[in-house]
Amino acid sequence: MLDVIYLAATIALFALVGLIARGVEQLAPRTRTSTPREPMSGEARR
Repeated sequence: MLDVIYLAATIALFALVGLIARGVEQLAPRTRTSTPREPMSGEARR
């Protein structure tokens, strides 16, 4: 019986951590996508 309780508690803990992570992710500001950059020539890379 304790095995079932331990398994349920472990699954609940992972679900709780997932919900907290999703909430924290939504608090972060949205990043803007940058415009495509032109490839650099061989001399400009060095």
